[in-house]
Amino acid sequence: MAEMIAAQLFNQGKENNIKTVYGVVTTGSVWKFMKLEEQVITLDLQEYFINQVGKIIGIIKSGIEANRS
Repeated sequence: MAEMIAAQLFNQGKENNIKTVYGVVTTGSVWKFMKLEEQVITLDLQEYFINQVGKIIGIIKSGIEANRS
């Protein structure tokens, strides 16, 4: 979460208008996702396991696509 806040501050300092910062924590086998919007961090309470690789890639892809618009 600290790195997400640092990324947000960096973007603000560079005047990059990025409204949402996405984050992921993984052991390589278990994945957890979160997002930072303004001053609110939302943590997905669901744990995703490596055998759900399609779901993991879908979550990452949706975050990338959301930042393009």
